[in-house]
Amino acid sequence: MKNVRFDALQSVRGLAALVVVLRHVLACYPLSSHSATIIVFFLFNSPAAVTLFFVLSGFVLTHSLVGQDFSAETVLTFWTRRVFRILPALIVVTLLSALFTRTPLANWPVAGSDPSMEALLPYHMPLSPGLLAKCLASISSALVPQNWTVAVELIAAAFFPFLWASSRNESRLFLPVVLLALALSICAPAGGKGLPFIYGFSFVVGIIAYRGWQNTNVILTSAGVLLAAVGMSLPTTLLTEPETLGAVFNSPKLAIPETICAGFLLFGLARNGTIAGLLSNRALLWLGDISFSLYLVHFLVIAIAGRLLSPLLPAFSMPVREGMVFCLTLLIALPLSHLLYEKVERPANRLGHRLSSLFQSQRRIS
Repeated sequence: MKNVRFDALQSVRGLAALVVVLRHVLACYPLSSHSATIIVFFLFNSPAAVTLFFVLSGFVLTHSLVGQDFSAETVLTFWTRRVFRILPALIVVTLLSALFTRTPLANWPVAGSDPSMEALLPYHMPLSPGLLAKCLASISSALVPQNWTVAVELIAAAFFPFLWASSRNESRLFLPVVLLALALSICAPAGGKGLPFIYGFSFVVGIIAYRGWQNTNVILTSAGVLLAAVGMSLPTTLLTEPETLGAVFNSPKLAIPETICAGFLLFGLARNGTIAGLLSNRALLWLGDISFSLYLVHFLVIAIAGRLLSPLLPAFSMPVREGMVFCLTLLIALPLSHLLYEKVERPANRLGHRLSSLFQSQRRIS
């Protein structure tokens, strides 16, 4: 079971990252039509995609711990590998973003966009050593706006081995853990310090989805998989307005139903049905490979693309502007993400595995 590959889930990770990129381009170049904006946000729902990332982490991290005892060696190994999986790429993207703000390109005007583009990595933005250190550690989002999600991943990693241990067959603690995680998510304040509590439930649902796949023969039909995907977009579509979504997208009333639908989606795709087969192609698997770097670097590339195209954009309608910026963003971001994956992520992962071997004793199958 340890050697099982979840190709469809890898592809879904890549598609979710692509949705986030497109959604942020659309936010920087918003449509004037309210109805069109609702449709676009339903089809390209970045808050739901981020929730999916967290649930997917819970799923694949549980799989990575299959066959291991709950021990100090296992916990230290997990923590080491997780840090080297996440932080090196973040550090490089953070430094690239800081460097960009000191280049003449950052001082180019941004025309034909939402005013928020002016605040995206502005020229010579104040950047003290303390603030840079916070950005490198994912504590601040000044240079990488989506850093809060990385912080949630790191905080979850600190607790994940204990969540995993509680979910094993011989443990009776998992149901209380699930209920506690749900209660914390419901009661957590939206945004800020409440984010780890809101999305902690997502990691727990990822564990549930994996245990369901592992311990049952239940198959979710293609229709069920599609319904789960649609269900992920419904909360923000029905309960919010696009113009105010930025202030409330991480509310528990949105994140919890997104999480539950994401759990069903991953459970269904893990069974390798028709939809999973369609997703398991080389191009999408490659997109999944580079998805973390793509997710980290895309705001920097949007800032670059918007400035490079600024002289041309005012002459075109907003949908054309969106298409131009999105295409240029992908032309830059995809090869850059591939480079980061090959030269930063993979070597860092290998280093993390080598260092973690210092903690490993002889493995015992649980």
